[in-house]
Formats: sequence, C-alpha cells, structure tokens
Amino acid sequence: MDIEMFGKLSDAFGPSGFEEDVIRTIADYCKEFDVENDAMNNLYVRMPGTKQDSRPVIQLDAHLDACGFMVQNIQDNGCLGIIMLGGFHLTSLPAHAVWIRTRSGKMVHGIICAKPVHFMTTAERSSQTLEIEKMYVDVGATSREEVENVFGIHIGDPMMPDVTFEYDAEHEICFGKAFDNRAGCACIIDTMTRLCGEKDQLAVRVTGAFAAQEEVGTRGATVTSQIVRPDLAIVFEGSPSDDFYFSAAQTQGHMRGGVQIRRMDKSYISNPVFIEYAEELAKKFGIPFQETVRRGGSTNAGKISLTAKAVPVLVLGVPSRYVHTHYNFCAKSDLEAAADLAVEVTRGLDAEKIRHICRQDILK
Repeated sequence: MDIEMFGKLSDAFGPSGFEEDVIRTIADYCKEFDVENDAMNNLYVRMPGTKQDSRPVIQLDAHLDACGFMVQNIQDNGCLGIIMLGGFHLTSLPAHAVWIRTRSGKMVHGIICAKPVHFMTTAERSSQTLEIEKMYVDVGATSREEVENVFGIHIGDPMMPDVTFEYDAEHEICFGKAFDNRAGCACIIDTMTRLCGEKDQLAVRVTGAFAAQEEVGTRGATVTSQIVRPDLAIVFEGSPSDDFYFSAAQTQGHMRGGVQIRRMDKSYISNPVFIEYAEELAKKFGIPFQETVRRGGSTNAGKISLTAKAVPVLVLGVPSRYVHTHYNFCAKSDLEAAADLAVEVTRGLDAEKIRHICRQDILK
C-alpha cells in the first residue's frame, strides 16, 4: 500500500456534495486507467481497453465523501451557523478547527465554538445537552459584512475538519481525517494497480466506482451501480473500530486484526456464498480477517445489491478508530489485508464460481 497516496486522499477536501478535490487526487494516481466522472461527482476508473468487453463485471466500490459541514447562516456578529453533512455526534465538535472553502476556492480557518463556560448559567454548565443550532464557527470576523465582503464566505459554503495526515513508520499507524472512507478509496487504487497487468487473464472486467454523497444517504451508489451494471461487487469501507469499547472476545473491528468481513448491517445481509469463497482464500493466502455483524450502520452495498437482477456484494472494512470525528487511526496492515483479499478474490473468479456466488446453481 502506498501510504503517501493514502495520506493525500485523507488530506483532500471533500465533504458530501463537494468531492472535486478527492476526484482530482484519485485521478492523479490512476493515469494508466480510463477515468471519467459524472455530474454528481461520482468517479469511474476502468482497466484500459476493457469498457466494452463482454466479461462479467465486478464493481469495486468506495465512497469519496466524508462527514463535514455547510454554512447555514451568518450572524450579525460574524459567527457562522452550521449544518452537518453526515453523522457527527455533537459532543465531538466544540473547540476543534475547520477549513471553510469559499466560492472562489479560498480556504478560511475557523473554530467550532459553543457558549464559553464564563457566560453559562448554572443550569447550562450542568447540562449534557448540545444542539447544532447553538454551535457556531468563528473565523475571526466581527460582523456579517466582514464575513461576506472580506473573508468571502457565504451561506452554503462547505467546511471540513482541519487535520493533517501523519504516518508513524515505527509502529505502522496512520493518523488523519476521513478514513471513512478514504481508506476504501486507497484500497481500490491499490487493487486495480496490482491487477492491471493481468487484466486480460481475469474472468471478470474490473471497474472502480468511487461514489459521492454516501454520508447523506448512499446517494452516489444509486447512480454508479446503474452505470456500471455489475454482476458482483466488493465494497470497501473505513469501518468503525470497536476494540476500545468491548472486550477482546466481543470486538469485531480490532485494529491490527485484519480486514473486516461484514455479514450484516442495517442496509444489507451479505451473500453467504461470496463470504465463504472470500474466507477460503484468506485462509489459503494467510490474509488476516475478522467477521462482524453490525447492529447499526450501512454501506453502499445496500444500494448496489438492489441493482437490476440483484448483485452479490462482499463488504470489506478497514478498522478505523473514531470515524465520524475529526481524528482517526488505522493500521497499515489492515489496509493491506483489505486490498490483498480483494486482489485474490478477483483473481480466483471463474465462470463456475460466479454462477455459484450468484446462486444460479441453486435449483440444479
């Protein structure tokens, strides 16, 4: 895994609906492929010269966007009211820095603030309740006119957490933002790069589909799956690591535990035949993996699986600590395990295995 590439993806500005910087970063690493985007900011990466061939299609999916914010209003004192793009928990927001991107492309620094403790009533100090309507972003301005005319900020401008990627080479740990799901984007690039030289020998045509607006309702995958029309799909996710919250016996997303194979979440009950095939290969090639059944959460698999004649989807997660907050950790070894398994799954497919995974032999 190219950690420099992952770092640039992590640093890229790209809240839901504003993924252009992420698209350009991915395209820089996919110059050997056929690349195109659509009006929604979805990005399609195909092996060169394969767009029209007749082999079954495997779609490699990851979403481009990350949780962020939008300017909802500008107050008279120059503070910005905000709305969330995606699912932050409010307790993780105050006192953290953000970047606001203006319509001219300028980046403006801000701080997410709530009422300072000095001005709180006794009741407010003891309350554990936070409301997004009572949070604001301070950019150092003193009036609405200054915000608009000097800083160039307007209602509707997007913003992202201000976090810069770092890699601890000694411990092989990545630190940064938006690992949900820039980790998955990195896995697609790595998988396709490794398979490109053998594209003509594969039983499937491989298409990478980087979807927009997942964090606001898995919207991009609704479009990508209609364009790609896959027979099979692998969804990569920056999945929430749970090893800080549960015992070793209970944890299903342990950092350094290998790729996470998701059996169920609120959007999708995974294809058990596809999972069986993947886990056989993981054991054969010594790829560490862990299984999970999620009580909550969802991925693009929910939308992709419902395309056309129904699509078997394998959901592979990179356990990442503190997703949907400003700061994340993940292990290089888990990134590599996810890409390694996707490579071997794709290499190992043949006509018989595809029929079996698609359950075309169930009545025979």
